[in-house]
Amino acid sequence: RYGRIYLVKTSAGQEKSVAQMIARRVKSKGEPYTKSIKSILCPDGLKGYIFVEVSNPYQLDEILYGLRHVKARLQGFVPITELEKYLVTKSPIEEIAVGDSVEITGGPFKSMRARVVAIDKQKGEATVELLEAAFTLPITIYADYLRRVSSSGEGS
Repeated sequence: RYGRIYLVKTSAGQEKSVAQMIARRVKSKGEPYTKSIKSILCPDGLKGYIFVEVSNPYQLDEILYGLRHVKARLQGFVPITELEKYLVTKSPIEEIAVGDSVEITGGPFKSMRARVVAIDKQKGEATVELLEAAFTLPITIYADYLRRVSSSGEGS
């Protein structure tokens, strides 16, 4: 039998420790709980909540009872489509557009600001012009080393 995904409210910043406590308690309780509680997910982008996949919500309530930093289990279950935004990661190249102001986070030009001139999505690279340089020199750099500071619409 497939489980449904329930949302558990926790203290902000304690999501990982609550997930570990749930896993330890499930392991110590044994057989019916290990079969019922299938997975625990605490995504980085969601503070104060964790997802638990479980086939029997009453067993989840028993596991959660008395656990520190657990506020409540929200009523109802979460559809799988709600989870997709936390599971699918965006590549850094998708977040950057031509004309954006970026900060270089690695390499010899670390912590310098630049403006994106061109993007090569196939290679995962962007060509940038340093804003702090005396003359404009186009540099091709991996998008992993770029962090967007402001978009082209906001100005710099």
